[in-house]
Amino acid sequence: MINLYTLKDISAFSSDSVYKICLSLDRFGLSEDAIEEFGSYGEMSEAVLSSLEKGKHIIVAAELTDFITAKKDIITKLILETVASQEIADFITLNAGDDLSEIDIDGQCLVPEGSTVHLTADGLYSGFTCDALSGRLTFIPLDFMRLDEVLSSVAKNEERILSLLKLQSESPFADFGNENIEMPDYDITPAVEKMISTLAKLDKKVALTTGEATMWIYNLYDRIDGLAERVNFVEVTDPDEESEDEQEASFEEALQNKEEGQEIPKESESMKVIRHAREAMYNTECDFGASISPVYSAENENGQTSYYAYVAVVDRSTAKAKKINTSNPDDIPLILPHAVSILSDVVCVKTEVITTAIAKIDYSYEEENDEAEKSSETENKNGMFTLSKGMLIFAAVVLVFALVSPMLMTYLMLKPQTTTTAPPDINVNNPAYYQSTAASSTTENPFLNTTKDPAQLNNGVTEQVAPEVSATSTTAPAPSEKGVFTFYVFGYGHGVGMSQVGANYLASQGWDAWSILAHYYYDASENTKIVSGDAYPAKIKYAGTEYSTRDFLASALESEMGGSYQVEALKAQAVAIYTFAKYNGYNLGADATAFGKTPSQTVYSVVDDVMAGGYYIANGSDVAVTPFHAMSAGVTTSYYNVWGKGIGASVPYLSGGRKSYGDYLDPNFKSTYTITSDDLKKLVKENAKIDLAGDPSTWLGIITHDSAVRDDIGYISSINVGGTIMTGNDFRIKVMGGRIRSHCFAFTYTPG
Repeated sequence: MINLYTLKDISAFSSDSVYKICLSLDRFGLSEDAIEEFGSYGEMSEAVLSSLEKGKHIIVAAELTDFITAKKDIITKLILETVASQEIADFITLNAGDDLSEIDIDGQCLVPEGSTVHLTADGLYSGFTCDALSGRLTFIPLDFMRLDEVLSSVAKNEERILSLLKLQSESPFADFGNENIEMPDYDITPAVEKMISTLAKLDKKVALTTGEATMWIYNLYDRIDGLAERVNFVEVTDPDEESEDEQEASFEEALQNKEEGQEIPKESESMKVIRHAREAMYNTECDFGASISPVYSAENENGQTSYYAYVAVVDRSTAKAKKINTSNPDDIPLILPHAVSILSDVVCVKTEVITTAIAKIDYSYEEENDEAEKSSETENKNGMFTLSKGMLIFAAVVLVFALVSPMLMTYLMLKPQTTTTAPPDINVNNPAYYQSTAASSTTENPFLNTTKDPAQLNNGVTEQVAPEVSATSTTAPAPSEKGVFTFYVFGYGHGVGMSQVGANYLASQGWDAWSILAHYYYDASENTKIVSGDAYPAKIKYAGTEYSTRDFLASALESEMGGSYQVEALKAQAVAIYTFAKYNGYNLGADATAFGKTPSQTVYSVVDDVMAGGYYIANGSDVAVTPFHAMSAGVTTSYYNVWGKGIGASVPYLSGGRKSYGDYLDPNFKSTYTITSDDLKKLVKENAKIDLAGDPSTWLGIITHDSAVRDDIGYISSINVGGTIMTGNDFRIKVMGGRIRSHCFAFTYTPG
């Protein structure tokens, strides 16, 4: 449970902010009942101290007039070490312009050491979260306009902490006593970060067997975002770890084989580590499996001792074991950290390759031959690592990949995409749950075991690459009062929920409506489900006029998609439209959906099918919110990114990040819009009442986005327009009047 502390005497504007905080963080245990009000910040500080000593999570929300004073008072009361946040300083400097001299930079940037910073859109009055005493303290501003970015950051931090607590409770390293782990002197963090980043970018996972080296990776979970989501840790069992009964059975089997004259092969160390990696992969159904052996020692015929370990990485096509060895005892502590780096590099290369090429499935493996290595390696007189021939080849491959990849990326950007390979038809292991509200329904649910695995959709599909444009305006060679803005736009529409183009593509690949809906309205907690047997109402009101439900759904479906779309895509769209109407009490405004076209017979047939089944989408016991759009930027965005408040914090099935590869293939996926600086100035003045003046290259500045297309281009959550900060979607609709198709864009300014 979280407690929210504020003052009793606050403005109505701040009271609305308190409500927003509760609404955004209710899923983490914050409710209006948990609000405590105080007469002064001094009184509040005493209560904060007492609560943190009891291990509670306290959120202190301060009004801007008292923000810095209250922050200093609480930090002093808790005797916390402080630092000046460079992150906050950089953000304020970026946005303050000529007003920087009037800002108390020291007070704004003051945070407890080790804090997680929660930036506002302009950097001013940014919040923080830190561990304090036995509890956790979050300090945020009571400012309705600045809270959106702050609350999004707080929610992300809470989700991370919850996932880490769950990970700790389910730790596969209980036998290692990992509470007081001594990490290696060699810093493995960059290598692991690189691996996690690559896996996340291409939506892949790796299963690691438990061991000393992988235990170090596990204990980086609080430093590396996404580690818990991308890595599964698996314990594997060797014959010598079997139970007594299993060992006896194994002995009897071995004895019988010996009596029958069968030779019992001895498993080599490299084969053992490969087997471990394979078992981890298949036990978790991850994309890759990996294992690092303990450090072994062996003597050669000259009596010299060598020390070595194996690292293996496997996928469903190949398996490779690499040997790291040294003859210098002083280098033994570096063997396993070096193995972690090798593991990371191999996983990254395999992740990149497996998404662009179809490997031959032969389950072959490369085993480094011990004797061959001993004869081919030379002793390193300085005690450094002796690399095997296989490792040298691997290093050469990595080097070639690094040299060739820029040319390959350039080629992909210039080469028009004309063909694509259809995604494989793979059943998902955890499909969306389905239930029926019809009391008399006894037939087997027809939708189970039909869902395709969205994570496998990209196999064989080459993604288009964004053009080389900047996500911020280019700097003009010299100030100019006139010029041209060019917007590079990706997708069409707000990007939340189901992509219609993407749904149609999935349907063309054999996906049914339920698989499509489960993909786009995905909830990791598996609360989202298709409900059948709902009693549809006779009428639905749209733009103040009542229509029969059948006619309304058919006209809306024809207007949104049309009879030329795939039937399963139409069915998914019909369910989404009806669910949205149900959520809104069957009373929709004119902006809820397109409407007015005369339905085709195909569309009527789909509507009749959906109505007969009584389908809608639920999240838990509630009706789901089901927005949809024409075409995403290849990845959907979150509800919060677009609308930024209220319900956005309580719809995990609209968190965005759902891949939509059919959108990449649409000829209208990328569009451009050009407007002169004079025309943009008039448009902004008319629609937003903002006066743009001076050098046009300074008029627009993208502040935050979700990197949907690449690191510097995504759906824009905040943009500076002539000194006014607004959401990207408001800029697209309210300022630009829909002239740009999506708020996932970059732009350039050309003077002259």
